[in-house]
Amino acid sequence: MSLVLVVGVAQSETARRSFEDHLARELEGRGTEAVASHRALPGEGRLAEDDLRRVVREGAYDAVLLTQLLAIDEETTYVPPETGVSMGAGGGFYRHYGMAYGVSVSPGYLETTTIVRLETRLYDARGGELVWSAQSDTFDPRSIDDTITSVSAALIDQLEDDGYLGP
Repeated sequence: MSLVLVVGVAQSETARRSFEDHLARELEGRGTEAVASHRALPGEGRLAEDDLRRVVREGAYDAVLLTQLLAIDEETTYVPPETGVSMGAGGGFYRHYGMAYGVSVSPGYLETTTIVRLETRLYDARGGELVWSAQSDTFDPRSIDDTITSVSAALIDQLEDDGYLGP
């Protein structure tokens, strides 16, 4: 791939632009020329198919890399209580005896994990065929930027490992 159009699909225009820009910069950093779709096709919201086709054709893109949010899920798991017995050391018989049956209890609790699931697809720009696809999960992201950074790095690494980037 020598020229890639990066397309993000998101409800938030800010998140979309940020994702496209970050992924395009990451691709550039690995030697692949890339353009964020919002720079090639200004406007907000859903891109019109005809406009997208025109931009791909006129821009002479080799590939289109499209990422969309599939789900934001929360999983809750119950962590059961733990009981421990501490055995004392030193201080002779009386100290040892008193500590020998010291019991500590930590109560059970619920732990919630947020999972952000994205799907990324790489298309041949000339024929429009799907050539590569991946899903990624980000667990407990601290922010949108955190998700963008971790997902971008993982995607670029996988594209490189699968032979779609580089010489």
